[in-house]
Amino acid sequence: MIKARNQTCRLCGGIIQKNILPSIITAYSDRYKLKICENCSFVSIYPIPSDETLQRYYDRNYWHAEGGKNNVILDTLYKLRMMNIVAGIQKRTQPGAKILDWGCGDGSFVRLLRAYGYRCFGIDAYKNEFNSPYISNATIDNTEFPEASFDVITCFHVLEHLVNPIHSIEKALKLLKVGGFMIVEVPNIDSLGFRIFKIRWQPLEIPTHLNHFTLHTLQLIFQSIEKTQIVKDEFFSHRISPSAFVLSAFSALAPKKVRAKHKGRYPLSLMVIYLILQLLVYPIAILGSLTKNGEIVRIYVRKSG
Repeated sequence: MIKARNQTCRLCGGIIQKNILPSIITAYSDRYKLKICENCSFVSIYPIPSDETLQRYYDRNYWHAEGGKNNVILDTLYKLRMMNIVAGIQKRTQPGAKILDWGCGDGSFVRLLRAYGYRCFGIDAYKNEFNSPYISNATIDNTEFPEASFDVITCFHVLEHLVNPIHSIEKALKLLKVGGFMIVEVPNIDSLGFRIFKIRWQPLEIPTHLNHFTLHTLQLIFQSIEKTQIVKDEFFSHRISPSAFVLSAFSALAPKKVRAKHKGRYPLSLMVIYLILQLLVYPIAILGSLTKNGEIVRIYVRKSG
């Protein structure tokens, strides 16, 4: 059952919301709308699906294992694509700093940071089942870490999944030391890709993405939370931006779809095609980021005393 739980804006409480996508039909034939608040420009799905409905979509191999085997090519590409974020962390921390990857998925970034000598831990509400002393099946509300545990908290593509993102951010900030920082990355609804593809824009991910943000809405969120300051913003992800364009145009290449069809594998021939297409759209993705219309928005937030 789908519950109509968002009659008013969940960010500012505004009552005037305008349809920007009036009819979205999912794989389970559920129907949704995408609305923008005329007061604060926050974009939300409507109606908000129930927890039971969301569980059905997450159970549909939300984090799909790759047959339990490491893929050297994909691991190398992942490392290269995340290097600018690793460099940003190195610039702002001491060696061996303690880091929490909130919404760690399959644990790739946790493993990468630990390889660089960081004490990195991960939590995820919908993680794959695998044995790791550093990763737990938890939300930011029920994690067992004490307050002021971490020098850095990373939050990549988490806020779009949350019914109350401000509440969850406040919980996360309690785990952060004074002077520490939080890196937040979300899809950018003010992107060139959304303007081109609209309902086909791959980062929409309806209905698991409840919220859609811009730099402006993220600024409003952190302005409402005391003792935080946005110190940097970025609009390009080597990992997300090119693939968002490719998968919006060629959804059949989506890793989840391909692996479901090929028993957990992503055939090399399709992988090569996918990578070539990403290289071809790189200039478009970079152009979008230079005008602050990139496929993602990433902010660095400092916690003050």
